[in-house]
Amino acid sequence: MSESAPTAADEASRPYDATFASSSTLDMSIDEQLGKAEGFKGEGNQAYERDQLTEALGKWHMALLHCAGINSFASMYGARSTEAENERAAGITSAVYNNMAACYLKQAKWDKAVYASSKALALAPKNLKALYRRAEAYLELGRNQLAARDIDLALDLRPEDPVIRKLGERLVEAFEAEERKREMDRTEEA
Repeated sequence: MSESAPTAADEASRPYDATFASSSTLDMSIDEQLGKAEGFKGEGNQAYERDQLTEALGKWHMALLHCAGINSFASMYGARSTEAENERAAGITSAVYNNMAACYLKQAKWDKAVYASSKALALAPKNLKALYRRAEAYLELGRNQLAARDIDLALDLRPEDPVIRKLGERLVEAFEAEERKREMDRTEEA
């Protein structure tokens, strides 16, 4: 009687064991690691759609762990992965960070949303969703200059996008509120 291989769900629900994690991914081919990462990403997406945000974040974290280090030993031992595999890992990683940013926005965890969006943008600088999500988080944090920069970049990529334009309108309102507050402060000082 043969045992079936553990599924991505089995591995995600298992308590974290650094020994298991490091030895299991080292024994996998790059393609297997990327397949696992894609599986966890898909499971995270499904959990997000069910509004199970903590579960989604856990699945996405597992996806990141399976993508991590795909080419990390290249400088010491020579690349173990191909350029295509590296690009596939970067694509998965960028998408997962972008998904995590959406999740953090739903949870009103603005700093984490900025972090996750920034990680996605480091891999894909013209990622419209990541620009939008980071701008929205910056806006919520009151970091309007940084929000403006991301909104400008997003509008350069898609000038007629109604969602980005609406966020731009929120930004204008935030700048106007800042100006009104400065005026009130000056009036009170006088």
